[in-house]
Amino acid sequence: MAASRVLLLVMALLAAGCAASAASPDAAALLAFKSVCSDPTAALGSWTESSDPCAGAWRGVRCQRPSPSSVPPRVRRVVLEGLRLGGHAAALELLADLPALSSLSLKNNTFTGALHGVDFSRLAPHLKLLYLSGNGFSGRFPDSVLRLRHLRRLDLSGNRLAGTIPPEIGHRLRALLTLNLALNSFVGAVPVSLEAVPKLAELNVSGNHLEGRIPSRLAAAFPSSSFAGNPGLCGAPLAHRCNGSQQIVYSNGSGETSDGSRAARGKIHDRWMVVMIMSAVGAAVASLVAAALCAVLLLKNRKAARRPRARSASANSTVAREETVRFDGCCVEFDVATLMQGAAEMLGKGATATTYRVVMRGNSDTSDDAGVEDAQQGEVVVVKRMRRREGASREDERRRRELAREMGTWRHSNIVGLRAFYASAEELLLVFDYIPNGSLHSLLHENRGPARVPLDWQTRLKLAQDAAHGLAYLHGVSGGKLSHRHLTSSNILVDGSGTARVSDFALLQLLAPAPPPGDPSLQKQDVHGFGVVLLELLTGRQPSAEDGGGAQDLPRWARAVVREEWTSEVFDVELLRGRGAEDEMVALLQMALLCVAEEPGQRPRMAVVAKMIEDIRDRGSKRSNKFSASPSQAGRSYESSPCVSEDTTRSTPASSS
Repeated sequence: MAASRVLLLVMALLAAGCAASAASPDAAALLAFKSVCSDPTAALGSWTESSDPCAGAWRGVRCQRPSPSSVPPRVRRVVLEGLRLGGHAAALELLADLPALSSLSLKNNTFTGALHGVDFSRLAPHLKLLYLSGNGFSGRFPDSVLRLRHLRRLDLSGNRLAGTIPPEIGHRLRALLTLNLALNSFVGAVPVSLEAVPKLAELNVSGNHLEGRIPSRLAAAFPSSSFAGNPGLCGAPLAHRCNGSQQIVYSNGSGETSDGSRAARGKIHDRWMVVMIMSAVGAAVASLVAAALCAVLLLKNRKAARRPRARSASANSTVAREETVRFDGCCVEFDVATLMQGAAEMLGKGATATTYRVVMRGNSDTSDDAGVEDAQQGEVVVVKRMRRREGASREDERRRRELAREMGTWRHSNIVGLRAFYASAEELLLVFDYIPNGSLHSLLHENRGPARVPLDWQTRLKLAQDAAHGLAYLHGVSGGKLSHRHLTSSNILVDGSGTARVSDFALLQLLAPAPPPGDPSLQKQDVHGFGVVLLELLTGRQPSAEDGGGAQDLPRWARAVVREEWTSEVFDVELLRGRGAEDEMVALLQMALLCVAEEPGQRPRMAVVAKMIEDIRDRGSKRSNKFSASPSQAGRSYESSPCVSEDTTRSTPASSS
């Protein structure tokens, strides 16, 4: 059977090589692939021997000319999705003869056969995207894929692949952004090596037969849906907890355990049973002795012990009604009395809280002179006095304090950190860092006159990248359960070093009478809000609210202008004064329009938004360095999926600073 397949491929190559007289050197490989595929709908009818695949007429084929203009263009993309194409997996070997191929997508077709027999290693120099989902491929995970060192996105979901996921996959494919192996028959453990992939934004191994404990970093970075449908998996983020050490031993790629291993585990299990029984008997005897001693001491000291216990209970009750909690980096002697004695200035009143700027008095006496600086008087903080809901239960109060404690552990250079909080039956005060330079909204929209200092493109792009990183971190560190729900340019503050920091995240959840549902659309609402912020940065316009549409008006206007191919009319006049950044501006505009897509499922996650903005900024740095004749920076490249609307990423929580 294998010999006949090889003969078939050789004949196809010979026939295509003899027939193809087209200018492109890649025509022979494509025609050979066509000749061994079943094509009931004639989807590849445009692939003819008399035409050039790089002339734009071949369906699903895109070319690019290498840097020397004298070299003919080479095929860079082959995207043939949902065309009912079929054939054996060996047909993919023919596409490996396209040396410049960077994207290959055969999603949702009817290809079959053992995928591990295909040698993808010849595509290693350039291949970045490989989508083979929704077919009938079988066999083991193809080892040759591990040689694709530049691979960014790999999707093998919806096939019949079996065996174990290679344990070394994370060490071999270090450039991965997304990995989708869902809906197959993989067995064994989730590879710990995936924790070492620095930019992994989406992982999906659901719908397999994996077993064991989920690696801790993957559990913290990805939602339960990434691991669902594997009855043998346990530990966070799944509800199924692990009992003891979950160690799965597989002797071969099929996932079968040897009889010797079963026998050895049985003997170990019997020994542990004997030890547990003896330990239980010993513990019971020790408990009886300890109980007798406690009874004697209790009777002896009953009268003396009554009053101290009563005082202790009263103290505990007081702590439950009122508490002050300080987090790392907070002011040393913060308490409610210090806060109330400070000089307070009301900054604003919103739906969730009233905000004050407070200068807390230090331990030393302060001067009464009007010229004394705030730094001499004490530390400057922002205090938010949260609005209280009538009829809040004791459980609501407990949940609010737990959430406030969780918020106090969030640390990142692009968020406004919670420093402390005071909670009582009547009050909830949150103490945050004070950010002196105001909000992104004020930088963009205030003082729009002749004396205004323009906000240049590089500054705007850096602020966008900072805010994206901050919001992506918050989405990840909260486990996908919390969201901002009211993200605007007014909630993005700019500190003294020009760094953007996201504020007011999850404040609405503090007011909710019940725990928020795990609704993924809430974080997609944040993505929409961030898209509006990007449009503000690009256009200089404010989101209009005159007709009740709120932040929907600016996206609608931007879509209309772009649809009419007046893209240059979108950008702020301050940006048009500079030259050379048009490509980055258009790229950020496309990113913004993707974020404000009307269907929440079409909006990307914040992790991939942050990475794409980072790539746009890196490309701009390379361009600037090229023109300034300075050495180019080591940057990252990003190539979008053939289906740009597909939600293919999940945020990895940013590392806290």
